[in-house]
Amino acid sequence: MKGKWIVACLAVVLCLLPIVISEPISEQEANLKEMESIKERYEHHVLDMAEKGMLEGQPFHLSGLSIEDVINEWGEPSESLFEDGSFYASYPRRHIVIGYNRAGVFELRSEHPELQQLSGALILSELGPPAEIRQTKRHRQYIYRAGEYEWTILIDQEDDHILHQAVYNSIQKDRGEYLLEIKGDSSSLMESARIQMDKWRKEIRPFIEKHPFSISANGENLKQVALTFDDGPDERVTEEIIDILREYDVPGNFFFLGSQAALYPRIVQKAYLDGHLIASHSDEHLDLTTLTEEQMQAQIDRSSRQIESIIGKYPNFFRPPYGEINAKLLNILSNEGKHTVLWSIDTLDWSVHTAAEVTENVKRYVRNGDIILMHSNAEQAITAQALREILDYLINRDFEIVKLDEMLNREAYEK
Repeated sequence: MKGKWIVACLAVVLCLLPIVISEPISEQEANLKEMESIKERYEHHVLDMAEKGMLEGQPFHLSGLSIEDVINEWGEPSESLFEDGSFYASYPRRHIVIGYNRAGVFELRSEHPELQQLSGALILSELGPPAEIRQTKRHRQYIYRAGEYEWTILIDQEDDHILHQAVYNSIQKDRGEYLLEIKGDSSSLMESARIQMDKWRKEIRPFIEKHPFSISANGENLKQVALTFDDGPDERVTEEIIDILREYDVPGNFFFLGSQAALYPRIVQKAYLDGHLIASHSDEHLDLTTLTEEQMQAQIDRSSRQIESIIGKYPNFFRPPYGEINAKLLNILSNEGKHTVLWSIDTLDWSVHTAAEVTENVKRYVRNGDIILMHSNAEQAITAQALREILDYLINRDFEIVKLDEMLNREAYEK
């Protein structure tokens, strides 16, 4: 009787056992399925998407993408931080961070919570060793090559979970951060002028870095240069420079003063009809940073309108006299739709005594993407004398001489 009771109890237990353990098994299976789904999305397809410059769950691809494209699609970011010469726009509700600079968007980064369910060890087992590993005390980064892009994951060193994934274009990032040191020497400078010049060069660099979409001092790291001529026009030197450029069949960029353009409209029109870029250098060549906002605006407007009255185009490029600029002036220019252009080589043609010294500043310092500063006003006959040798040197070294709209990928005139 006792044995029959034990058998009956065991039978009941065995019948109940599937019920007792079925719920944990079902939950475990669900978790495994969810993990497999996440793995499927983040591992098996991620490199294929990265090769297209894309990330799972967002509509953008890096090729040709600008921050304006992102804002048009998603609106303004919650915040945009500046770090190491680039900006990072955060969209926390989408778990996305966009890295961008003057060259465009170079990084799409996902910080989706699902990623934290995956580990660095799991990525290694599925995708194999990365092309590169970078480590700090807190983080480890795996970098996989994906065609012209890179797919990267950032891993917490402590528990091995993934913090974010990103598709990244290192070439685009480097292009946007290509900022040249301003070069050019003159033995004729007075000591006070040299001190002032060196101070300006030191202070202007961080200003340019913080405003990469509003101000440029050079182009990209390409075998090209832009020749720029300030302070004209006049009826002799400017015309001679135009004729030399025509002889070599290369373009120039003329930053004309409005007051001078009013005196010599024929020269302005000749430069424009010869295919050169016409830009504004203010009306009267004053240090605009010493003026009121109304006076700044007047100098900008009068010059631009004077040029427009001659060539029928309203210039978008502007160079402040003496290169002097501050946040107030830059804000006015940006609101006008103008892009501020400085320079990366100063020939100091206004300071030196011979054409050879002007030429030497180009020969000694020229680099990819240089914007070269010269002058075309009546006092600068030395510039015209140096120009042929400068052109010969650049052409013989395979530099392409371009207009600023091509170099900076911006419209030269208001549409």
